[in-house]
Amino acid sequence: LVLGLTGCTAMLRVLQHEHEESFAGYQEASEGWVGVGIPAWIPEDARDLRNLATTDEQAAVIRVTSPTTPLGCVSAARRGLPALTADWTPADLPAESWPADVLACGEYEVMPVADGWLGWFNATEPGDIPGA
Repeated sequence: LVLGLTGCTAMLRVLQHEHEESFAGYQEASEGWVGVGIPAWIPEDARDLRNLATTDEQAAVIRVTSPTTPLGCVSAARRGLPALTADWTPADLPAESWPADVLACGEYEVMPVADGWLGWFNATEPGDIPGA
C-alpha cells in the first residue's frame, strides 16, 4: 500500500508539472539538484535537503536541516508565502502565523523551522527563475 501511495504521489507531481527531490547531504544535493543550481543560501553543512518545484521553475519550496544561518541573506519584510506545499512544509499554518520578517536570500525568502530552514521562491513574472 505504501509503495502504491508513493507511486501515486509521484504521478500526481508529474500531472501537476512539479518535481520533488530529497538528498541526504549538501554534496549529493549540489550534484543532483534538478532544474536550476542548488540555491546559494543553503549552507554546506545542510543535510536532509528537500526540494519541490514546478517544472518551469516558477515556484519552489525547500527545507534543509542545518544549524548554520543561510548564506548571503539580509532581514526583510516577508513578501509572500510558498506557492507549493508538501508533507514536510508547514502549510497548515494560517497565514497570520507566518513571520512578518524573513531572510531575503537572493530571490528566495527563508525562515527558521525546527532544526533548520524553509525557503521559497515565487516568480513575479513569466520566465522569472532563480539564478537567471
